[in-house]
Amino acid sequence: MNRKQFIRRATLAAISSSTALHSKAQDNKDNRFSVALSQYSLRALLADKTLAALDFPAFTVETFGIKAIDLWEGGLPKDKLDDPSYYTRLKSRSDKAGTDLFLFMAGAYDCGADKREASLPGILKSLERAASLDCDFLRVFLRAPTTEESVGVDACVEALKPLLEAAAEKKITIAIEPGASLLSSRGAFLAKIASQLKHPALTLMPDFGKLKNNVYEGTEAMLPHTQTISCKMHSFDNEGNQPDFDYPRLMKMIANSEYSGYLAIEWEGSALDPVKGVKASQALISRSLATLKGN
Repeated sequence: MNRKQFIRRATLAAISSSTALHSKAQDNKDNRFSVALSQYSLRALLADKTLAALDFPAFTVETFGIKAIDLWEGGLPKDKLDDPSYYTRLKSRSDKAGTDLFLFMAGAYDCGADKREASLPGILKSLERAASLDCDFLRVFLRAPTTEESVGVDACVEALKPLLEAAAEKKITIAIEPGASLLSSRGAFLAKIASQLKHPALTLMPDFGKLKNNVYEGTEAMLPHTQTISCKMHSFDNEGNQPDFDYPRLMKMIANSEYSGYLAIEWEGSALDPVKGVKASQALISRSLATLKGN
């Protein structure tokens, strides 16, 4: 953990006390967790111009009481992606709203030996953008070049080395989220990569919606290497539960691990409008954590 991350972790309890996730259940867990919001959750509002990316930090605080944000590269104006002044304005808006831009969501890194050289420059551009916003993490997917696990691990390890060195220089941690290929959608596969590299600029980022095979086994495999979590939501049943995942079970698994940090809501559904979807997500996470009281 670098100095910037240590400072942010030291203020986690202060942030959590002002969010809708804060509860007695959290108090009993020493304020280990705090809710965050992925900008991707409000993609529909960004797409129809109802919400501008520059207004996202203030909107997040005012609408949801959330002060931790992970930004989605696709949610920023395309004509501003390489405009340094835009990032200065966005960071200023974030500071004014009192939010923490802790993560920047980039795309896929192709780890094939014949493709990574062409793929790396795009990820490095995203790394520069994350650095300009003072983010802790850059989220990327890995595209493994094969379905053979040992070959895939070796390829991803070699591809990650130059990226991790560049990230370390900027004091940013690369957060690998499941997705982009069959192998890299499995938590155990990503855990093997993390275990082999043991690099301080590398962490894993479980996403319940992108883990294939068994979401619980995949999450458990990733947790020892995890510094941030994406709480994916697709829909809700009549009781307000997410039918695709057992959230109380996932929250208990996380609470039983060594993890502390952000639980970032990523609403990906369409049955509810974005604001209602995020609020229903907040409620489910809060109820799930409340079940841990006294455990």
